[in-house]
Amino acid sequence: MTTSENIKEIKHSFLAFRNGIVSDTLRKAGMPYGIIFGLQLPQLAEIARRYDKSVGLADTLWNDTNVRESRLLACYLYPAEEIDYEKAHSLATSVLTVEEADILSFRLLRYLPFATRLADDLLGNDNNLYNYCGKALHRNLA
Repeated sequence: MTTSENIKEIKHSFLAFRNGIVSDTLRKAGMPYGIIFGLQLPQLAEIARRYDKSVGLADTLWNDTNVRESRLLACYLYPAEEIDYEKAHSLATSVLTVEEADILSFRLLRYLPFATRLADDLLGNDNNLYNYCGKALHRNLA
């Protein structure tokens, strides 16, 4: 299947699992996304199990900054063995929410051989969200 076919299938899964109550709650809480389907982590994990890990697919999802579930699902689909320091730092410094920082740290960053150095570098950042990502990564390394 091509990346575009996978994305179409993934978006269909988002629709099938959508939860209006969770979506409304997240929207009212100020989540910065244009589209929030309201999926919970077990549902995202179920969708992720259907696909092979792929930088291309994960990048396409991560770059979809308008859809909450795309960003979170990407964290499940990045293959750790193909992520170098620069890519990991780029991902960590592009998180939009605390939720993304937590999931990215737990699902990907903690498995990287340079995770401690990355966490330390993020802790030194003036941006509160990136700093939080460093703290989340340290928690996952402990």
